Amino acid sequence: MNLPEETWLRMVILLAVVLVGWSVPLVVFSIIRRYKGKDIRSVWTKYISWFIMFPIFIVPMLLGVTVMQAFFLVLSLFAFEEFSRAVGLWRERTHMWLGRFCIILVYVAVFIKGFGLFMSMPAYLILLIFLIPIFRDQFSAMIQKTCLTIIGVIYFGWFLAHLAFLLNISTGRELVLAMMLIVVTNDAVAYIIGSNFGKRHMVPNLSPNKTWEGAIGAMIVTVCVTIGLRFALYDMSVLITVFFGLLLAFGGTCGDLVISVIKRDVQIKDTGNLIPGHGGLLDRLDSVLFVSPIFFHFMNAFYIHQMVS
Repeated sequence: MNLPEETWLRMVILLAVVLVGWSVPLVVFSIIRRYKGKDIRSVWTKYISWFIMFPIFIVPMLLGVTVMQAFFLVLSLFAFEEFSRAVGLWRERTHMWLGRFCIILVYVAVFIKGFGLFMSMPAYLILLIFLIPIFRDQFSAMIQKTCLTIIGVIYFGWFLAHLAFLLNISTGRELVLAMMLIVVTNDAVAYIIGSNFGKRHMVPNLSPNKTWEGAIGAMIVTVCVTIGLRFALYDMSVLITVFFGLLLAFGGTCGDLVISVIKRDVQIKDTGNLIPGHGGLLDRLDSVLFVSPIFFHFMNAFYIHQMVS
């Protein structure tokens, strides 16, 4: 089933309208936060930052599929760098250079549209990375360094590359935009509801600000948004759309918590300071990374059937 060619342009316009429209509920919640004596500057800093991130994401897509895939490659490499600096892997030059090389290999499979090769990449990458201690004839701390490199390459390289590979099909751009809108909505609603009305903490040791009220509220809104995007999701049935929305909301929450695990373990607040109000790139991509393979394989298994083998 093919979607109309102009659908992805409608998605771009919709994203812009939603971005501007978010100012209305933010004003309401800002009044509530001010009444409670809470800071509102951080909320608006996060919001304004989206007006910078939106064109940075959309412009490469307008320039063509290959440019957008190259953009995802840059994001993967930068995410790997942030992760490596957070966990201390950046001091190991051999692991760092091989990690970068492995991520590039992943995107080679994307560029040549090799679906089978792309799916089998994790096996080859793990084998390749385990050659480091063998060729260096070293064993001290090698399990930690090798495993950290594997996590960095698979999670920040291969996971994100699912979106890049999705661009190889005719409906790829609208699917990527739909997923981004769903995931960002889940993040934003969870933050707004949780920070204003949240009382019951989900995992206080990992993320003190994550609340059940925020997560449940985000799930409800995310399901509604997913239903509203059925036109870009092959008009899947409402029942399946509800399940899909719940699945993506759950994945987005888990993705946020995965990065929280890393940050708490190494005792840092943010993975960087690249994006005002958000922190580092990983602080913004956390949910996207976890959801990307879920979205990709769900759509490919039941709706797309266009992947190149």
